[in-house]
Amino acid sequence: MAAAATENSVTLRILIDKEKNKVVYAEAGKDFVDILLSFLTFPLGTIARLVANESDMNKVNVGSLNKLYESVANLDVKHFWTETCKEMLLKPRNSMEAYCQNLKLNLDDTEKLKFFICDNWDCLRQVSGSKLSIFKDIKCKCGKLINREIFPNKILGIKHEGFVQDIDSFIIFDNLKVMPDNIQNCVSLPMSFGYEDFNAIKVDTVVNVTTKEMVDLLKCSLLSETPLTDFFLRKKQLLEIAQPRSSFLLDIGAKDNVREEVIKLKLIVRKSNLKVLCAIAAEDFVDLLFTFMTLPLGSVEHMMKGNSCLGSIDNLYKSLVDLDGHKYLKSPSLKDELVKTHLTQQFELHKQKLQIDEVPISFYSCYTEYDYPAMSNISPSDIEQRAISIGKKECLSLLKASLISSSALTDGLRQFINPVKEEMMSS
Repeated sequence: MAAAATENSVTLRILIDKEKNKVVYAEAGKDFVDILLSFLTFPLGTIARLVANESDMNKVNVGSLNKLYESVANLDVKHFWTETCKEMLLKPRNSMEAYCQNLKLNLDDTEKLKFFICDNWDCLRQVSGSKLSIFKDIKCKCGKLINREIFPNKILGIKHEGFVQDIDSFIIFDNLKVMPDNIQNCVSLPMSFGYEDFNAIKVDTVVNVTTKEMVDLLKCSLLSETPLTDFFLRKKQLLEIAQPRSSFLLDIGAKDNVREEVIKLKLIVRKSNLKVLCAIAAEDFVDLLFTFMTLPLGSVEHMMKGNSCLGSIDNLYKSLVDLDGHKYLKSPSLKDELVKTHLTQQFELHKQKLQIDEVPISFYSCYTEYDYPAMSNISPSDIEQRAISIGKKECLSLLKASLISSSALTDGLRQFINPVKEEMMSS
């Protein structure tokens, strides 16, 4: 993986157990660890877009995210409030973009954030000032277009240089667990892997990793529990192996007594195996699914309490949680931002800013692993309709299933399904 002389790359040293053909661990500095941590800042829509691109590895599917992303891309713009709403889902902004844009390798291909103000100088001179927007050619309150670009970051002198301190080096295990490279850890490392020492088995090699190759490592990290070995040694296309059904289920605990807003929908279920064939849903449920695209991966991990079951991402997230923010991160507040990566300010989901317009047909069909033609081969007596109310717990279960299952409706909602009431069946 020697990088071309003209191509940016990051350098790390990997320790290999040649007999087992396995990466034991890697040693890397700030540049590589910053890039790994940047994975947690990516919105799910960005991840779906990146892994669908071919690099040195073919495109891969991450649960149902790719299908959801394709649904947004293929849906006519007339179903959205504006064309901008669709663009916000396909190319969601990274709330920590300012920290990522100066990394040695920045994987996020989203266009750099721009700021615009009203083109009307009279509007700018008003005491209240001009409206600042990250979108061009929208109307200002004065009626003119907001299309004059400004550069507030340059004016304010804002510049961020990644996440971790530049004086530190780190050890990255095959499962993406990250720890500081200090004397205490070095002494205990051989025993933690079952070796008396590393001299008998180690093969040291220094590698340079390019942006294109880091996209491959992202793919491996999302699908594999041994991403360093898969990336550096096996060099083969990852096969998506179905995970045990139990791994899809969240430990949701008892239902809260607090009343919450819910979304109601109907599921068409195959009785013989309880597979969800499709959901008949209004725009509120489709809004919910589409907003998954805007959620940063770190925010998802925070909601799942580090238990997303998504490749090796849980280990990366838990390593961040365990790192001393004062000693190894730029600041404790930055660590808190990474651990609880927030939505960018353009997404105000609690106010449903990303609604989809109602269309003449007031319901959408959301298909699971079966397509519509395949349903025609199923006996009508094997199909029934069920009702379900989607609250917070159901939403989290569906989100988790969408990350790791190609049958997200079935695996995310099966545990919550109740028989539909007679009056609903007849409606």
